Amino acid sequence: MFKRLMAVLRRDGTKSSDGPENIAALQDDVVLSVVADRTDLQDHEWEDREWVHIAVNTELLVEDGRRSSTQTAVLAHRPGGELEDLDFRLSMATKAKILALRNAMSASGNAVWTIADITIERDGVYKFAFGYGPPPRLNGDLLHAPLKGSLERYKAGRGLN
Repeated sequence: MFKRLMAVLRRDGTKSSDGPENIAALQDDVVLSVVADRTDLQDHEWEDREWVHIAVNTELLVEDGRRSSTQTAVLAHRPGGELEDLDFRLSMATKAKILALRNAMSASGNAVWTIADITIERDGVYKFAFGYGPPPRLNGDLLHAPLKGSLERYKAGRGLN
């Protein structure tokens, strides 16, 4: 699967002259793609849910055998219903965009990140946070689940019960 992803990126290719404005555009593109993927739920059908918050944690080790691990969460509710914490699948296109962002950032002289945390709010505000150390899941900690408890943290951060 990851080899197919790499082949797509080789055809598309990221230029080494990518500047900050292109990196911002790539981040915008990743966010739009993640939001589009949110309805591909792991264990449920999307139905009439409305989302309020999305979180993605991606680990990438391209130089070390092209491995990746991704966890996702979308906080959503049905009209008048309780807020739910649901898992969804990222498409191959979204994964390719995340890798293109990583490649563009490293081509711009930035350190190569191994972990990307993305949060997206319903109002369009989003945040990227990057880690540069060993990615836990790809280094054997298969129980590492940074998105576990997303619903509780979201509620606590907004003073919701």
